[in-house]
Amino acid sequence: MEKPQIKETFKKIKEKGREERRKIKKLVIKRKDDFLTALEKNWRDWALKPLTVFFGRIGVSANQITYAGFLLIAAAIGMFFKGYSLSWQLIILVLAAVSDGIDGPTARNNNNVTILGTWLDHIRDGVLVAWASTLLYIYGLLSFQIITLIWTLQFLLIWITLKDFLIRYLKGLPAEDAEILVSHFSLDNLQASVIGRIQFFCWTVGYLFLFLSLINPEPILLAIGQSLIILEIIFASLNILESYQKSI
Repeated sequence: MEKPQIKETFKKIKEKGREERRKIKKLVIKRKDDFLTALEKNWRDWALKPLTVFFGRIGVSANQITYAGFLLIAAAIGMFFKGYSLSWQLIILVLAAVSDGIDGPTARNNNNVTILGTWLDHIRDGVLVAWASTLLYIYGLLSFQIITLIWTLQFLLIWITLKDFLIRYLKGLPAEDAEILVSHFSLDNLQASVIGRIQFFCWTVGYLFLFLSLINPEPILLAIGQSLIILEIIFASLNILESYQKSI
């Protein structure tokens, strides 16, 4: 075998080895994430099972809970423009956030997980934190620069998560293939990882403490809120890195 052929053979072997290592790495990350995500979901489903089963018995679906979250956010926005106190606005926003914690377990415990519900859940969360971000900016608790950083990271994460799906979907697929693609993406790729869940927890709870510092101006509340927002930015960066590793 001539030297150029030998080099080409070794190059192919090396490239194949790299590809296999990438596949193994993605599989390890996915299995670890699947395990931790399932652990968190199972614990939450178990803790909320009595309530969610009750919802199922009286005919309240997970999607209806998500819709209620949208209505609560709309009510909170209306209350702001009507001049209601921040305390009342915060109560409504907290109820909207609670809907995020119980719609998923309600769907899973009643065997009613839907593609629509999965998308609505993420959209409701986005609308909730977007309005909360707006309020915190209006009340002077978050600077425009910090909010821009938070949302830049979030939009980057959304793009990394959606880009391959959108490219394939927009290319045009037969109806059956498109349905399979949407179903697989919605019920697998669109599910938040453990890092994503920690990020969202820091985001929402951090915002809550910042709001509480307006109602009750204790320095500790402000410090906790600011610390959680810093953690949110860190976990958002880790979430982006994790999502990028899964996508390559």
